Amino acid sequence: MTERELLKLEGTIRKKMDDIRKQRVSLKDSGIGGLMNSLKKVDEALYEKIFPEYKKMASESNIFKK
Repeated sequence: MTERELLKLEGTIRKKMDDIRKQRVSLKDSGIGGLMNSLKKVDEALYEKIFPEYKKMASESNIFKK
């Protein structure tokens, strides 16, 4: 995966996290889990950087869209 593709993947993950926080989409419907798994396969260091934010977002946000 190129540097550009990696940056695009990181941006997509962060955008989806923002959408989940603002309840535009549910955690399940966002598909963020698959993107996180893809990121872990390609860049473990970046995954380790984003994962704590992901866990915090998932635990604090109301993950069920109303």
